[in-house]
Amino acid sequence: MKKTAVSLLAIALSTSLFAQIQNVPAKAATSTPTPVTTATVKPVETKTKANTNLSGFELNGTASVGMFGLNYSPANGSHFNGPGLRLGIGGGFFINPSWGITTGINIATYTTFSTISAGTSYAYTAYDSDGYPYSHQVKVDSKIHESDIVYELELPVMLNYRHYLPSGNAWYVAGGLKMSTPIAGHYLVTSGTVTSTGKYVNQNVTLSNLPWLGFTTTDLSQSTGIISMKKSYIASFEVGYLKKLKNTTFVTLSAFGDYGINNLRHDMGAAWLVYPTSQYSGIPGSNTVNFVRLMSFGVKASWHVNISGDPSLRGKKRTYEQPTTKPTEPPIDNRTKSGHQRMGR
Repeated sequence: MKKTAVSLLAIALSTSLFAQIQNVPAKAATSTPTPVTTATVKPVETKTKANTNLSGFELNGTASVGMFGLNYSPANGSHFNGPGLRLGIGGGFFINPSWGITTGINIATYTTFSTISAGTSYAYTAYDSDGYPYSHQVKVDSKIHESDIVYELELPVMLNYRHYLPSGNAWYVAGGLKMSTPIAGHYLVTSGTVTSTGKYVNQNVTLSNLPWLGFTTTDLSQSTGIISMKKSYIASFEVGYLKKLKNTTFVTLSAFGDYGINNLRHDMGAAWLVYPTSQYSGIPGSNTVNFVRLMSFGVKASWHVNISGDPSLRGKKRTYEQPTTKPTEPPIDNRTKSGHQRMGR
């Protein structure tokens, strides 16, 4: 009996302890998530190489100064060419950075100052009102001083070669042909006098001091008139230096020389310098010269813009930004949703 009571007491105590253990909350099992670190990627900047060698289409504006003249040699006289100016606009195409062709349109002025020496005599065959021939003789009493000015419209075609330097600048040479068309031309006599006489050889009679017949002394000062000339073809050459300002803009400075190929003077036969009526015709258009050509040399400055491609992208920085990976949440452990786990019985 006593053993039975002890056994029952032990069973009751065991049952009570088990119930208390079951009611005690179990320690929550937690897991610490591993954070995902997202690397910050900075934009990568790359700079494109500057366009040091130019090719393709370009536009230009030019200005030239120097000696521009009507080159001729008057009989028993002298001449020298004066200052001139050439302005132009144009364009060109370069098949590669070194070789290209340029063209455009220019307006140029040519000036010449010439003289006929005192004592010079001219004799022409003329006819009086009755149809009888006589020798019209003109003697220069005081030196004739004349100035000529001509305006020309020019169309150049030039072959160009450029040799680029590491700096992006270049030396260049160009050669070609210009077609020149006269726009206007005038002469002006600043001083000089001539005396006209008429001699009938068969009758051995000389007429002089007869103003109403044109045989008199004439002051040619302020005599003016038009210079009539033909179209001209000019060989042209220049050598210069190209300076880069921006990737598509540059300037050039060069020395040039032009030499006319054909004769400008119209074939007017025996054109007289002074007609029987004392009309003066100007030295370039008279038989005192045989050949008249355009000639010039000097310095030339040009401004150029290359218009090929997309100039806004040349030499500028381009930014490439790598995509940023969004941070992801670590997987949630089911065991962390509740504060404890139930233990099965």
